[in-house]
Amino acid sequence: MGFDSVGCSGIPGRVYSVKLVGCLVKDVKDLRALDNGLSDHWVSVSKPPDLCTLSSVTSLSTTTVIAVSLHAPHHHPTMALNTPRMRLDPERVYLCVRACIRFVVWTLNNFYVIPVHFCWLLVLQPLKWTAEGTYWMLEGIMFRWLLSMVALWSYSAGYHVVELGDDVWDLIRERTLILFNHQSTSDVPLIMAAFNSRPHLSNNIMWIMDHVFRLTNFGIVSWAHGDFFIHAGKENRDISLKQLEQHLREVYLPLQRKWLVLFPEGGFLRNRKASSQRYAAKNNLPMLENVALPRVGALKVILDNAAAERHDSGGDGIRYVIDATIAYPGGRPLDLLNIFTGWRPSCDTYFHYRRYKIQEIPREEEALTEWLYKRYQEKESMLQAYYDTGSFPDIHTIHGPDANPPDSVRRLPGTRLVHDPLEFVVRHIFYLCSTYLWMWMLYMGFVRLLGLIW
Repeated sequence: MGFDSVGCSGIPGRVYSVKLVGCLVKDVKDLRALDNGLSDHWVSVSKPPDLCTLSSVTSLSTTTVIAVSLHAPHHHPTMALNTPRMRLDPERVYLCVRACIRFVVWTLNNFYVIPVHFCWLLVLQPLKWTAEGTYWMLEGIMFRWLLSMVALWSYSAGYHVVELGDDVWDLIRERTLILFNHQSTSDVPLIMAAFNSRPHLSNNIMWIMDHVFRLTNFGIVSWAHGDFFIHAGKENRDISLKQLEQHLREVYLPLQRKWLVLFPEGGFLRNRKASSQRYAAKNNLPMLENVALPRVGALKVILDNAAAERHDSGGDGIRYVIDATIAYPGGRPLDLLNIFTGWRPSCDTYFHYRRYKIQEIPREEEALTEWLYKRYQEKESMLQAYYDTGSFPDIHTIHGPDANPPDSVRRLPGTRLVHDPLEFVVRHIFYLCSTYLWMWMLYMGFVRLLGLIW
């Protein structure tokens, strides 16, 4: 493996549990008490107490950056009350307290932000009937403010987004389809964080997401925003695609939404991986480990009903397609609970973009399927290279002959996205003041109602 040695404390001759954490850290001791490692291994500390060698650790890639915590196993006969497992660890106490505080704060944040959002939308309803364009403009602004609340969840925990590949941000005002691989419940909050860092984007996006998301607290906000909820499964496929076609014609195009977000895999990697590999084995397709085989149905409907013929042609259809790859450190995705509590160590999640002109995308179903499969095979290779080496390969986008004349696309430098703290402060003040206002109005209305009754 190439691991030399890691400073740690322990008693020679005692067996300890070694936790490996796939995030970059500066000081091993900072993460000594964490239990959310990639894997557990048992090694014997036979050297002096200040040094142990992880010569027996062979299951992880040679480039995984590790943090080590030593804990005697509960079942080991030599464990005593003064072992690290049994002592009150200040670091663990701090992490637990911080996680609890964050969970309570962000839960309350949901309770005062989302109701206020709908109270203001209720006030704006007359505009929807008399000046529809103005209503949707104001709704879009408020929708972006809500996304900034979600962006703060991850940003405050140190979960940063680093962007690589083609610069796609000059396309904010262009009709664009963006395709993401889907790994976990943290994908959407991190995407929202990336979008929130760019003005005039979040309020001009339509999301296509699984219908289960409609049942969440943010699902009703997405429903009011005009997003589309698709039903997965063969039994729902035809009906869902017809509904998507109708939604594109009646919502996406008339409301002048610019970006359209799609997850072609149709679900989280952990849920889709087994069925994807069975389908690949049955149809002699590549066996993918880091992504699932994408489904082409929704993409075909979008191209048939909402795409321009060329990026420089007339009309108001989709002119560009962005292939976006999300990569978590060590191949261990965050999840929504991590983002809420901040329990996992801070880390960088890579977003890699490749942009294509619409005329580069085949329209015939078989050719489109082949094109999409090839993009996901390339995602698989990039992700595997990142997991093996710890460095994300910044591969240049390869264009077909239909891309001529080629664009001079700037490359993203691979820096962390930065948010404006003042925006977070101002928007929280707005939501807190609005909550007070609406609660006061509700209270006064209730008092007057009681006065009328008695």
